[in-house]
Amino acid sequence: MKENRETISGIIGERIRKFRTEQKLSQEELAFNSELHPAYIGKVERGEKCPTIETLYKIANGLKIPLHKLLDISSGTEVNDTDAFHRIQEALDGLSADEMLKIAQIVEQVTELMHNHS
Repeated sequence: MKENRETISGIIGERIRKFRTEQKLSQEELAFNSELHPAYIGKVERGEKCPTIETLYKIANGLKIPLHKLLDISSGTEVNDTDAFHRIQEALDGLSADEMLKIAQIVEQVTELMHNHS
């Protein structure tokens, strides 16, 4: 068997750990955010478990990143604009059109204040 770091599950596990530590999350916090058991997160990070795509989706949501970013092993783990948009999109999910309009107005006011104070 190949060394753990060379397997896809090992590489994905390392990426999960990097995303988690960059966000200063414990394994327990990520597990809670992902609705998974903390011991399972540890096994995934060490490449001992090969999670299903559904589980990877839960972990990506727990990390507040899009699934494709978690799986793109050719890219880094730094936060970027698409991650912020993903977080906003997740936060808006399930709101009515009227509620989303109110959120948009708040965002516009906040960004206007930010521009005026920079």
